[in-house]
Amino acid sequence: MSKATLRDEAPIFSLLNKSEKGDNISECLTCGVCSSRCSWYDGEGGPVPRQIVRMAQLGLDELLIESGMLWDCMLCNRCTEECPVGISMEQVVRRARSIKAAAHIVPEDLSKGIKNRLELGDVNALTKEEFVETVEWLSEELSDEMGDPEAIIPYDQKGTRFLYLPNPRELGINLLHLTAMARLFYLFKEPWTMSSRHTDVTNWGYFIGKDDICRKMALQIVEAAEELEADTLVLSECGHGYFVLKTLLEDLIGRKPRFNVVAMPELTLQMVENGVIELDPKTIDEPVAYHDPCNLGRKSGMYEIPRKLLSFCCKEVVDLTPNREHAICCGAGGGLVQDSNSVNRRMIAGKPKAEQIKAANVKHLATACLSCHRQLGELVKHDDLGVKVHTVVSLAVEALVTKNS
Repeated sequence: MSKATLRDEAPIFSLLNKSEKGDNISECLTCGVCSSRCSWYDGEGGPVPRQIVRMAQLGLDELLIESGMLWDCMLCNRCTEECPVGISMEQVVRRARSIKAAAHIVPEDLSKGIKNRLELGDVNALTKEEFVETVEWLSEELSDEMGDPEAIIPYDQKGTRFLYLPNPRELGINLLHLTAMARLFYLFKEPWTMSSRHTDVTNWGYFIGKDDICRKMALQIVEAAEELEADTLVLSECGHGYFVLKTLLEDLIGRKPRFNVVAMPELTLQMVENGVIELDPKTIDEPVAYHDPCNLGRKSGMYEIPRKLLSFCCKEVVDLTPNREHAICCGAGGGLVQDSNSVNRRMIAGKPKAEQIKAANVKHLATACLSCHRQLGELVKHDDLGVKVHTVVSLAVEALVTKNS
């Protein structure tokens, strides 16, 4: 019988073990804690974390690539949250995805979106002209809604306090969400703008593990924001967008940006607590369960802000079990929801989340990530759970108390 030995010259292994913790797969104890915590539904394929690490240790790159586990992994880090030696599955899988031999397994939608983003600033290939046309049309709608010709969606204005960076869905199939955010900015009574140079909060370079592409995408945003001299970059409700632009940004670009970065739930909560806007806690006169997005919660530490904002909009905020750092992924992370061919896999990966929602026995569920929102909505429909899914900030818009109300 041939002996399995560590092959430190193998491409995946050679990219790892650069830090004391995170990518230190050579220290793996094969204890199985990671595999026991993976939330992919048992018995129907999916990643096996300990196996991924072991294959990377042994230099079995081709076997790992062809196994399908690299793109089934949701990069949620739940598996390695309690790794005794500090390995981060997110780092391992991203490095494995990045090697040349794995290029052919990158989902076509992600490859196309990355090309669009680098060339046009938007993963859906929205041109500057289309951006302007969309924003100006929505401005007319907003002015009519607010009864004020000054209620517009500004773009490319220099020196504003806030620069809003939307999710691409807000400029395509979910225009109402962008209008809702614009309504909030109007009520914040602070100068704000959007930028026609970058119309997209996402960073799909992160999903494919290519730090150079991730950096280029981040710099597209940084350079445009600094050119507009914005004080604060406000991020749409996007989990991985927040993780990259808030948690990873300085390391990615090698310096501090010349602006602050906040998520829309953070800013909205500040405005509520400062008395700028008022929300009606009876908007939903029953409990609302909160789902922790992996990138916002476990990977960036944002747990209480969305819950606190929710508490101003509903009778009671309840938790799914488990939650916070132990929360179960919605089943669509790591680039799965961006892949149009992943629907069946996402419904399998989301079974534990569906079971959580069912056990909570609520009629309303909220989250602070539009990708999670999409997945949870599809999951609720697939499993016929009878639950309405909200984003935290869109629910805050519903709860607004105006002077005329």
